[in-house]
Amino acid sequence: MARDLPGSVVNSMRVLGLIVATSGVITLLTWLMRDEVILGWAEGNPSAQEILAQGGIEQLRESPIVPGFVALSVVAFVGFALLVLVLGSFFVGGHGWTRPVLTATAGVGVLVGVVCLDAHLPTIFVVLSALVIVEGLVLSFFLWRRETSAYLRRT
Repeated sequence: MARDLPGSVVNSMRVLGLIVATSGVITLLTWLMRDEVILGWAEGNPSAQEILAQGGIEQLRESPIVPGFVALSVVAFVGFALLVLVLGSFFVGGHGWTRPVLTATAGVGVLVGVVCLDAHLPTIFVVLSALVIVEGLVLSFFLWRRETSAYLRRT
């Protein structure tokens, strides 16, 4: 069946896989660098700055005002990966309705990436956010190629 797929559809799936992989790396780094993520978040939060000044990162980490960044990241990643798995299989199956849904999903990824660029996060997160933006734009490009449209009309 893969022989019957146009290059733009195959490339769409490759880019979608890259987006999932990048999201997985971001999730892993959120866990590995959780203190740096908390410190970046605390930079724009006066209450967190006060706790940080009084008791350091240990007290801030235990504070109820700190969001559960790792748990949020894992849940978002699992939900996103499952969504991509379902949408990708329907897209390859020729269901045209998946193209605008995948485009919207890429758009949300681009928007989240832009927000993360200015969120006082460690540099690696800024780089990965920029990568997600580029990947989302490339995905949208492949989703709307003529050969993709012809494939979706044909099936």
